[in-house]
Amino acid sequence: MDLRRVIELAEKAEREVAEHTSNLVKFNTAHPKGYTDEAVEYIKEFCQAQGLEWEVHAKDPKKPNIVARIPGQGKKKVLWVGHLDVVPEGKPENWTYGPYSGEIAQGCVWGRGSSDMKGACAAAMVSARILNEAGDIPNTAEFWWTCDEEIGGGDGARWLAETGRFKGDVCIIGDGNGGGPQAPSIDLGCKGGARVKLVARGKTAHGSTPFLGVNAISRLIEGVPWVEKIDTYPLDYPEELRPVVEESIEFYRSAMELEPWQVEAMERNFHTPSVTCNIIKGGVKINVVPDYAEAEFDIRLTPGSHPLRVVNRIKELVEESGIQGLELVPSRDFKPGDTAGYYESPNSDFAKQFKEALNRITGRPVNMKILTGGTDGISTSKIAGIPSLGYGTSLTGQAHQPNERITIENLVLGIKVYTAFPLLYK
Repeated sequence: MDLRRVIELAEKAEREVAEHTSNLVKFNTAHPKGYTDEAVEYIKEFCQAQGLEWEVHAKDPKKPNIVARIPGQGKKKVLWVGHLDVVPEGKPENWTYGPYSGEIAQGCVWGRGSSDMKGACAAAMVSARILNEAGDIPNTAEFWWTCDEEIGGGDGARWLAETGRFKGDVCIIGDGNGGGPQAPSIDLGCKGGARVKLVARGKTAHGSTPFLGVNAISRLIEGVPWVEKIDTYPLDYPEELRPVVEESIEFYRSAMELEPWQVEAMERNFHTPSVTCNIIKGGVKINVVPDYAEAEFDIRLTPGSHPLRVVNRIKELVEESGIQGLELVPSRDFKPGDTAGYYESPNSDFAKQFKEALNRITGRPVNMKILTGGTDGISTSKIAGIPSLGYGTSLTGQAHQPNERITIENLVLGIKVYTAFPLLYK
């Protein structure tokens, strides 16, 4: 099958991919439960109907993963990995269409997970069908639909990687945003995290006599800005990523409608950590002075930089604050030599081949960037040891938002890319 035929078949699958996306959105796979059993059953039934080889791999029966395999003539194997779990939908009144309606309207499929990333999962289903119908293909292709990506891949990609279930020569991560037909883009890697918790301790007392206690919430509020000072700390990411960082900045500047201050923050946070306080807990009763409070911070780092150095600097900042009763509780995951996220060298043969394939499909120059969020590529690359590049169908800025949607145009392009590369890879 040549590239022209792939493009033709993908464009004929417009309705099919929209309907698969819609159906996947209708399964509520949101955390904190994150159950993927119904969505996996849907994909399993699709595989059976199409005569595809398939296997279910589950650590937790309610959160299974499924793989479809199309055997190739050669010894090479190309993996595609995407996730079925989604983040919570938030307030339903903020949605034009129901968050789990899967509404197909205005050239888009709407609903939680449509962009991140059930649309790409649907495109992969269609690609698996096309490759299977093609008969003899040069490379074996495996399509993996996983759970738990939104919470670190514990029962999904991380477990699959740790148990040796991922085996392949290269891997395409279907997460993230590939820029669509007009601004095609490959993710060479993704940022990593350095999550920390700030704990404040005080002394309890009756709410009517606060002078007899020490309010832990007040201490916490005073301490939060000291953790946020980490956003000026220069990151030590590898020199070979300098041009990629500049391409990334240019991509996001062009792809998103940003105010000048947002552009400045986006640019800065490739060179320094981004930091946001996203969870605060404290207090037990309205008339009790709290003796405990905590805040959790999501800190993102450009790949190749060292999380432990960042955490140690935050500890110093908390100490410099001079606020009594504060303690920083970092993740235990980081070791001195650990680096954040993952990335594939822009000069690798895989990156060059994937860039050429995307250029041939779209007829446009291809940007190579760093994805701001994390993906299962950290598991496939750093744990399974498989070179990994990202190409997603998502719309920029849609992930985790109300009124999340994905264009059918992007879904069709996803089919072209996910079908073509296993055929073109050498």
